[in-house]
This record gives sequence, C-alpha cells and structure tokens, in this order.
Amino acid sequence: MARNYSDLSPHDFEVLVRDLLQASHGARMETFPPGRDGGVDIRLHRDGKETIIAQCKHSPGRAFAQIRGQLEAEAKKIGNRFSCRYILATSASLTRQNKQEIATMFAGVRLEVDDIWGVDDLDNLLRLHPRVEINNFKLWITSSAVLGHLLHPDLYRRSSGLVDRIVKRRRLYVHSEAYPDSLRILGEHHVCVISGEPGIGKTTLAETLLIKLLSDGWEVHSASSDVTDIEKVWKPGVRQVFLYDDFLGQNSLLDNLNKNEDGRIASLVERIRDVDDKILIMTTREYILQQARQVHERLQSSRALVDGKVILDLSHYTAEQKARIFYNHIHFAELSHVARESVLRGRRYMDVIQHANFNPRIIELVTTNFGNSGVKDELFFEYALNSLDDPRELWENIFESQLSVTERSLLLVLATIRTRVELRDLHRALNSYEYINRGQPTDLHRLRLLLKKLEGTFIQVTANMALDDQVNGFHPKNRAPLIELANPSFVDYISSYLSTHPDEIHQMACGCLFFEQAETLALWELGEASHAQVIRIAFDAFFGAAPRGRQLPRLAPGHQRVLMAALTRLASVESCTWVDSPRYYGIAIRREVSARNRHLIMLILDHKYGRNLLGEDSLVGIVQELSERLAQADVGLVQREFPLMRYLSRYETVEGRVVAARDIAAARLLKILEDPEHFQAALSVFRELNIKPSRWSERSEIELRQCFSSFAPKWDSVEAGRVNDVVECENSLSLLQEALVDFELHESIEPVALADRLSMLQDEVAQDLDFSDEELDESDPGEREREERNEGAAHSGGQPTDPIDDLFQTLT
Repeated sequence: MARNYSDLSPHDFEVLVRDLLQASHGARMETFPPGRDGGVDIRLHRDGKETIIAQCKHSPGRAFAQIRGQLEAEAKKIGNRFSCRYILATSASLTRQNKQEIATMFAGVRLEVDDIWGVDDLDNLLRLHPRVEINNFKLWITSSAVLGHLLHPDLYRRSSGLVDRIVKRRRLYVHSEAYPDSLRILGEHHVCVISGEPGIGKTTLAETLLIKLLSDGWEVHSASSDVTDIEKVWKPGVRQVFLYDDFLGQNSLLDNLNKNEDGRIASLVERIRDVDDKILIMTTREYILQQARQVHERLQSSRALVDGKVILDLSHYTAEQKARIFYNHIHFAELSHVARESVLRGRRYMDVIQHANFNPRIIELVTTNFGNSGVKDELFFEYALNSLDDPRELWENIFESQLSVTERSLLLVLATIRTRVELRDLHRALNSYEYINRGQPTDLHRLRLLLKKLEGTFIQVTANMALDDQVNGFHPKNRAPLIELANPSFVDYISSYLSTHPDEIHQMACGCLFFEQAETLALWELGEASHAQVIRIAFDAFFGAAPRGRQLPRLAPGHQRVLMAALTRLASVESCTWVDSPRYYGIAIRREVSARNRHLIMLILDHKYGRNLLGEDSLVGIVQELSERLAQADVGLVQREFPLMRYLSRYETVEGRVVAARDIAAARLLKILEDPEHFQAALSVFRELNIKPSRWSERSEIELRQCFSSFAPKWDSVEAGRVNDVVECENSLSLLQEALVDFELHESIEPVALADRLSMLQDEVAQDLDFSDEELDESDPGEREREERNEGAAHSGGQPTDPIDDLFQTLT
C-alpha cells in the first residue's frame, strides 16, 4: 500500500513513531514537545528509570545529504546526556552506510545502527503493525488510486467525487469533540445528522467518520441527489455506510417542495435504525434543518433526527483542536518564515484560536488566499485577525481588489447558476452577461485559463465527466468538464452583496441566459440572504398560511419588471445544471426544472410586489399549462401542483379557471383511494387550497367523507393481518390515525386491530442496536496526548507544558 509521509505534519510524525514504539514494546510511551527536552520526543520510563528515548526528525522525500547538517547539530546538542537506549526516527531515505555514519555522529549515546529508522524501516514496521497504519489514516488516504484499491471498483466509481474530496483535504483533518459523540450516536441509533453553521466543519467531520468506518471494513457510498441513490445500492447483510451531504440543499427548501420527500427520508432513517449492518451520516445547515422540520411533519416526528443529531459549533472544538486546525493550515500552506513568525511572536496565535468568530472555513480561506492578497508577509497575523473580525471584508477584499473584471463576471455568473454547469454553457452565459455590460467577450481558450487560475479557492472543476444529453450532442463516450463554485460561503457573500446593490440585480437579470440564473436572483431579491423568507414561502405554499406581512420592496419599479421579464423570457429555456444520473453511475444528466417550479417562482415574486407584474395573459397561460399537467400527469404527481394552485387562487382574474383546475385534480385523486394517504390527498384538494368550491366539489367532498368512514375499519383489519414488522406496523397505525384526525373521525373510530398487532409484535421482537464495544470504543486522542505529556513532565520532575505552545514551536 502506497504511503505518503509528506501529508504528515511534524506533530503527526511524532505520533506515528510513538504508536509504532508502543506497538513494538507493548507499553505506553510518554511524549514531549519538540525542542523543549534536549533531544527527547518520546520516552519509555520504567521503575523510575529511562529505558528508551526516541528523537523524531520529519524530513519526507529527503536524502541523507540533505539532513546531514541537521543531524550533526542534534548530535552535538545532546552530547553524552543519555545512557539508556536511544532511537532516531526520520522520514528521510537512509542507506546502511548512512546509518553507520549517523551512529558515529551520535557516539555519545547508545544509538545502534538498528535503532536508526529511515522511511524503509517505518514501512516495514507498519506492515508488522497494521492497526497503527489504520489509525494514522493520513498515511494511506493519499490518492484516488489508493482509495480505488481499498474500495471495490464499482463502489469507487459511484463515490469518486467523495474520494477526490477526501484526497484533497486529507492533510487538514482534525478530530473535534464531536467525533466521539458522533461515533456514540452511530452506535446507538445507526443514524447521525451533523448540523451547524456554514464552514464549521460538518463535511470534514462526516468524512473523518467515513475514514474510520472504511478502516473497519464498511462499504462507503455517497448519495448525491436523493434517497434513491441509497436504495439502489442497498445490500442486505452487507455492512454499508451512506453519506448524504447537504441532504436538504445548501440554500433553500424551494428545490425540495415535493411533499413525498420528507416521508422518503423519514422512512429511510427509521429503516436504518432497525438494522445493524447499515449506517447513515447526513449533514445540513442547522437553520435549514429547523425550517424543514417545521414544514415537513414526517421530519419533525422522526426520532432519529432528534436523537441522532449533532449540532456542530465552536463548543465542540477545544482550544487544542482549534490550534491544530490553524497549525495544519499554516504548515501545509507553505507560508514564508516571516509570515509564520508574525503569528508566533508573543504567542499571538492564541488571539486567533480564542477568537469568537473562529471558523475552519475562514481559516482555510485566509491561508490559501494570503499569497495573492498583496499583504506583506510580516502582516499575516493582522490579515488573519481582521478576516475573523469581519469575514465579509475578506471576501470583499478578494472579490473587489484581487480579481480582474472578467474573473468577477465569471464568478457572478457561476454564483447565479449555483451548481454544476458544463463548460460550453458557462461560456455562453458569461458572454451573455459581458454583452449586457458592453465588455469584450471572453473566448473559450481564455475561459479555460481563468478556470485553471480560480480553481481551488473559488472553483471546482470535474474534468472529463460523462454527460448523457444526446439532444445537445453529448454522449457518455464524449466527456466534458463540469464547473461549480468550490466554496458555498462565496454564494452567501454574493447574495448578501446584491441585497445592498439592487441596481446590479437589474444588470444581471438582463444578462441571464438560463432560467436558473433568474431564479437565483429572484430568491435573493425575495430575501434569501436572511433565509427567513424561504420558510415563509414554504409554509405559504404548502399549508396556505397567511404571510407574516409582505416584505418591503427593494427594487425600483423598472427593476422589478426587468427581473420578472427575465423569468418569463427564460420560462421554457432548457436547464444548464447537471445532476448524477439516477440510472447509471458515473454519468451526469441535465437537471430538470419543472414548469411548475418556474411558474411558482414567478408567482412568489409577483405576490411580493402587489400582484401587478404578471398580466392576465401570463396568468391564463400558467393556469392552462397547470390544467394540462393535472389531466395528463401520473396521479402521484398531482399533489406537487398544490403550491402553485394556492398562489393562483389569489388572482381574481383567473378564479374560474383555477376552480376548474382544482376539480380536475380532485377527480384524478378520487379515482385512487387505496390507503389512508390517498384519502388524505383527496380531502386536501377540497379543504387546504382555499379555492372557491363548485357544486361538483361540494358533492364530491361529502361522498369522500362517507367513503372513508366505511373504509377505515376495513383497512385497519386488513393491514393488521399484513404487517409483520414493528416499524412497518407503527407506520401503518400512524397513517390511519392521522387520516382519522383529518376526517374528524378520531373520536368515533379506533384502529383496534393495528394497535393489538403492534403490541404483539413489540412483545415478540427484541431489537439489539448495540455496536461492539471494540468497534466504537474511541477516546479523544487529544486527551490521551495531554495526559501523556503531563505525566511525562511529572516523571521528569518538571511542570506540564502547554501543548498549544509546543505545537506552534514546530513552525520555527
């Protein structure tokens, strides 16, 4: 197995050597900070005596000639101070002759040739002690090829995006206090929802858990679009872990207005809770999770989404863990000695670590962008501190001062698209925006160069992606690059920026080439920067709740109409964004933006501005398309049209047409009444849409209620005889009880048969949800290291040293 020692920091290397010594000698070793104890990094202390002392020199990729001077200085420094066995470990490459020369250098101590470890010796020891290698995952999570070897080829293809992300970020991982909490929750519930504010480290924590589970023999899968990605690869009896990153989306609920999605997620969660060989890890922003649980009743009632939640915040990071995050980013960003010294001087790194706005994503942005910031190296500390004081200022400085006009235009266009876009579509969208700005159009070659320059900090490029879109000349054999923004916080910044620059919404609307771009501008204009408007929209669309006061206009009348004109102009334009194919792994297809969702955005914007942006002809056209879909679409899709029907019901000019559309929907739903959910759906057409009743609808509602009163007892009996699983029985009982409440029959009809069946199943089935203690017995490595350092100092008669100071001293 290939190993990459360059991914280890000096501290990581010391931990590796300590673990190898402990495995070799069967005893716990004491560790000491570099440079503080005169050549002692690791020590074995027995019966009041030092029996082994080890010194670590991390020099990955170097030969003996390159470290000779460093070793000579070390040998001179320690002289003949130690009489016990002395071990020297280095990540450099050493020959037998090199080792003999080193032993001669260290003639003052008991350093035998066999106790001089070079990189080949470390590789051999790792083969002898494989558990050490698994625990030091940075050694083997080194490349896509290595992960491809660890995973079954089919699994690797399915989760290649996840693999690439882990590879790129492997050197920066730091276990937080939430790590053992998450492992405990997975052991108890098999499901863990990691929520928190943007940039706090949710995805990093999830990926760290995946590495742990991968090393324990679990298959790893990544869900990219919805729960069907998990259902397709589900293997009974096989240990599988599923990652569903941003499972509620990054920005809003509008893309997930399908009422059935909450039930599918809740059902999957409950299903995984009850099996020992499946694990589900989900991440989301906390405010979106709260919104979703308010809108979607099934998510609100799901036990696992409550019991299995970890809200990741700064309280989960100890000072030492925040120090490791800051240290790792400084170390691997290859900052100059002067820049590092600006942080070390007077222990100023503590001001960053203890800052109230400490955020891993901001730290990453600070260290990766500093080289292009134009700030002098000696002012790196001030640059980092100012960025934490005002993160918006950091983005402003990068966006407005460090980028060319074309680069800013490109990022603005990408921000409006929000998700993956194909290179040629991006090129066309950029040129459209440049035309409105009367700028020189960027040719395709220049665009490729810009993407290469911006990749990393701003942009993520998936090269040679298989695209299935033969209508537009794309075949999976003809691959093409997909581009997306790499940092979600940049989209947050742009939406906030445009909220204070409404004139630019006008300019960007005129330059939109795809509906998704105009949709994004509309969402920002509706107030998505605060994210509160989104939940009001969802409540309003689903349940007919009265809006909490219409927002004050932010756009001038002319600008309002330009934005609506863009939505109308692009209402039938093909989508420009791509999602993973639900049928074939490793292939992307164009994301469908339904006419329903396009019209819904238009109506929401029109509602904000007093319902005077859309003319009667436009409204008639929307209702006509709605009626055609209701008459022709699958019955299961009828409910998806409810939000649109609710908004249309507020327009008097099309009232009669909306009543007719409602009656079409009701007639379709009344044809399929096979379970309580079907009855609820049919009743909701009459009771929840706030649409004027017709004679037919009044008569049909009465007949529906009469039908359900006789249906409910029969279904109770039949379903009780069918279900043979506790969870399934609980779901059926819950469905029937909810329907009885909706039909106001809960006081007169009791689901006796299902209740008795559930009681019997609960008595018969004992559910064991425990993981083995060995598998999830994870203690905080940071705590172990603190104890070892303090105990070591006590043995030597000294005082415990500050581990944060010790860590940052290795940057000198």
